[in-house]
Amino acid sequence: MVALIIILAAAGLGIVYEASVAYAFRVFGDKYHFFFLQAGWMFLGFVGMLILSKVSLGSIAKISPWFFGISIFFLLFVLISTPFAPQVYGARRWLIINPSPLPEFPLLGRIGFQPSELVKLSGIIFVSAMLSSAKMDKSKKWVSARNLFVVVLLVSAIVAAEPNFTTAFVIMLIFLSIYFISDPYSILYLIMSLPVIGIIVSVYIFSAEYRKARIIALIKPDSVDSTGLGYQIKQIMIALGSGGFFGLGLGQSRQKYSYLPEVTADSIFAIIGEEFGFIGTTLILALFVSIIWRGLLLAERCKDKFNTLLITGVTMWIAVQTLINLGAMVRILPITGIPLPLISYGGSSTVFIMWGLGLLLNASRNVEVKEEK
Repeated sequence: MVALIIILAAAGLGIVYEASVAYAFRVFGDKYHFFFLQAGWMFLGFVGMLILSKVSLGSIAKISPWFFGISIFFLLFVLISTPFAPQVYGARRWLIINPSPLPEFPLLGRIGFQPSELVKLSGIIFVSAMLSSAKMDKSKKWVSARNLFVVVLLVSAIVAAEPNFTTAFVIMLIFLSIYFISDPYSILYLIMSLPVIGIIVSVYIFSAEYRKARIIALIKPDSVDSTGLGYQIKQIMIALGSGGFFGLGLGQSRQKYSYLPEVTADSIFAIIGEEFGFIGTTLILALFVSIIWRGLLLAERCKDKFNTLLITGVTMWIAVQTLINLGAMVRILPITGIPLPLISYGGSSTVFIMWGLGLLLNASRNVEVKEEK
């Protein structure tokens, strides 16, 4: 697992440089701008991963309500109009640590993070601790289900209000997957809740024009404006199609020269396809499948319930975001702002996912190894 994480992170760092070199030189006059920033986030992520792989998980479980509570506070705080929570592209998702007129940090400038990424990590720990401590009698099962759904609806509603529907949906799937693993009979509660969840999601999606436009762009990209979502989908298809089987070659992408929007973030997989072709995208996909598969194996063989749920949550975090990002790239799902784990440029996503992987590695020490006969 450690080897897979290092390989994928190293590949991601190289791909961020390849995808950003033209934009970084044109805007910042330094083609290594995004490379060094991403390297800094990865360094912070690795340090946190090493620390969290060594700490006591029992202590982590005890402080999880406080950690989760602080994360919820940050989520609510960004909804308030303050210099620390600026509105960016019509949304409030960022918490800036040193906004103007506070001085910038040397080399780093202004530092911020997305509380919605932090709440994924803290929520996984909190929900795992809550469900692992629940008793198995019928009344306690119902109480656990009720408490879990309150947490899911609370967090999802706050994140959706930013607005950030896709992230709210990701959080919902992660928390519900932990609940499903905690109790094999939980599927009954999940099935009963599906109509309610479906109605809420449908009403929310069709309550705003830009969300409806994403659905329309998925089905008929030519029917939406040629400078927005339809344009991005077309450029992604051009990039992936141009790569063919073997790709155009390292550094030969044409779409990164201002043609493809969000080239270092949620569209970065298209650059992989363009430069490295079907072979390169298959290798990246194989790395993700290997990490997810090994995570599920670790969860299955773990002897402690809290550790099992913790491993499940982190593994599903990576799995859900990978599926949504790649689904959008190949026009199975609508275009969203969900980054590709450890590949897309972004401090919040990279750092917190790597910290989550540190907890996964910590919990994996409690796995029962079967000896070969």
